[in-house]
Amino acid sequence: MGDAMKKLIEIIAFSSVMFLIAGCGGGGGSDSWLYPSWVETDIYVTDIDGDGLSDVITLAMLATSASQREGRLMVYRQTSLGVFASPDTYVVGTYPWKIEVGDINGDGLPDLVVTDPDGRAVWLLLQDPVKNGQFLPPQQIVSGVYNYKATIADLNGDSVPDIAIADDLVDSNRLVLLYQNPAQRGTFLSAVDFTLPGSSSSLTAGDLNGDGRADLFMWIYLARSGYTPNGVLAVSLQQTNGTLGPVTALAPQTGLNVGLLAIDDYNGDGSHDLFAFFTPFSSDYNAKLSVLLQESQPGTFSAPVDTSLADIKGIDSATVADLNGDGRPDVAVVGFFPVGSPSTVQSRLNLFTQSGGGAFALAGSYNLPIAASRVAAGDIDGDGLNDLVVLGGQNQCLVLIQSHSVIGTFNVPQPL
Repeated sequence: MGDAMKKLIEIIAFSSVMFLIAGCGGGGGSDSWLYPSWVETDIYVTDIDGDGLSDVITLAMLATSASQREGRLMVYRQTSLGVFASPDTYVVGTYPWKIEVGDINGDGLPDLVVTDPDGRAVWLLLQDPVKNGQFLPPQQIVSGVYNYKATIADLNGDSVPDIAIADDLVDSNRLVLLYQNPAQRGTFLSAVDFTLPGSSSSLTAGDLNGDGRADLFMWIYLARSGYTPNGVLAVSLQQTNGTLGPVTALAPQTGLNVGLLAIDDYNGDGSHDLFAFFTPFSSDYNAKLSVLLQESQPGTFSAPVDTSLADIKGIDSATVADLNGDGRPDVAVVGFFPVGSPSTVQSRLNLFTQSGGGAFALAGSYNLPIAASRVAAGDIDGDGLNDLVVLGGQNQCLVLIQSHSVIGTFNVPQPL
């Protein structure tokens, strides 16, 4: 499936880099030179400790041998503008993939939910109530689910956040819903299956029809055409009785995997629109950005407006945020790729700003000094403008501050 294929491609790419190193003197009859090695999977910007400064959270798999793999979640807390403390590190799962942030137990402090597909688990890290910005040991809240993505939202209208988990296992045909026990915050009722027409690798939540209730926006894999994936964007609107309504298919796709789903107001009309970043299954297909604008009838959406990324290098992941201070969402796409012969690896950050009607245009590209494959946006320096943070290169984190002199451009990347 999509994220599983992405994981495989990243491992192959990493192995190719290691092979080049070996050819330059590594090896020696043993694979010990390969380790320790990292595969970075997610990065998130938020104020985790409530001091008004944005912090950075990263997620990666650390391999210390061919058989030993563990997840590493690292929290970089900003102690003053532009100054980050050494990260707090937590061991989470086997090969964790995504971070979600929300106040699960109602103490006013953000908590973390981490998906772990290889471990078939979802982990909850509650923030330590006496040590702001630090977390209690991870607790497993779901098992037996091949999950790449979860989302935190009130899914039954009781004003308490719940968790929806995508199950990417072939023929699973479900989401797993964890409704929180409102009488005992931080605990959950028995998991409930929500039936889908296929398996799902990604989802996100937001109010899609203006009724104040959280709805779901999903990517669903349908039956394959041979080896080629078929999928569809879909929504499920929460009903007035607190249940999720029928799944409505919106935009079928062939030969593509989804790299990002987001909900935001593209055109400033006060209604939420749908954003998708697609990566190609093979060289027969091309990456693209798609926007589905909300129509006049709340909760209905137009046909997708596509922006081709066929000529763009560096398409591993993306983020949606206002990147030029105009109040409208833009897109940053980052990734690494081989160049030259013999191949070396280059990494690039590409910025896309709105060009109208749901489309985007390339506004700038930045070559990066590390093999970055993850990107997030947030106001790092407190000037009201979003900056960018990238992750890669053996778990290195770089920040690109948005220029104060030329809004919409970014300064040279610097380590945290």
